[in-house]
Formats: sequence, structure tokens, C-alpha cells
Amino acid sequence: MPQIWELISDNPEERLIVYGSLAPGGANNFILARLEGTWQKCIIWGHMGRYRGFKVFRHDPDGEAHQAWLFSSPLLPQKYPDLDDFEGDEYRRILIPAVVDGQEILAYIYEGRYFDQNG
Repeated sequence: MPQIWELISDNPEERLIVYGSLAPGGANNFILARLEGTWQKCIIWGHMGRYRGFKVFRHDPDGEAHQAWLFSSPLLPQKYPDLDDFEGDEYRRILIPAVVDGQEILAYIYEGRYFDQNG
């Protein structure tokens, strides 16, 4: 297992985990599709729910494993202000661990501030 300093020094700001409308095939994927980058499947831990009809995720290292998408691009840091505006106050961008091809990494994700596990 990598040490935390190794994970942080590996440019986590160039990685974004997506699980909803920004994911490939999602209604808002066009926002990221304009950036040059790569997509990989990943595993994250926490709780999936909905809020106002949109998928939300709440990170919990002891939660269930969920499949998501990891988008990697050196252009992401300059795109975050636009993404933060797009996601609005109902989501916050945080760093979480994920597993990609058996390797643990750190990446940003938009976590839902409001959450209803029942629907």
C-alpha cells in the first residue's frame, strides 16, 4: 500500500472521479469530453443515493464498493472553477482514494452535500 505522501505527490489534481451525469454516456459528459484525457473504470467506497433526482455519492471508507469512472487530464486543474460552478452548492469537491487496475490512487470527486439513500 502506498504511503500518503506518494499518493499526494502523484498529481491527484489531474484526476476526477465521476459517477453521474459527467460519466461517459451521461447527459453532461460533453463538459469533460471537450478536454483531452483518458477514462478508466475505478472502485470507490461510500454510499450512493439521490437528491432532487440526481445521483449523489458520500465517501465512507467503510461503505460499500461502487464502480465509477476516473477521468485523467493535465487540463483538469484549470477546468475546476467551471466544474465547481456547474456542480453548485449541492456538491463539494474533495479528494478520496480509489482503486484503478489494482492500484490505489487519490483523485477528486464531487460529493453530495445533501443525501437521501432511499431515493
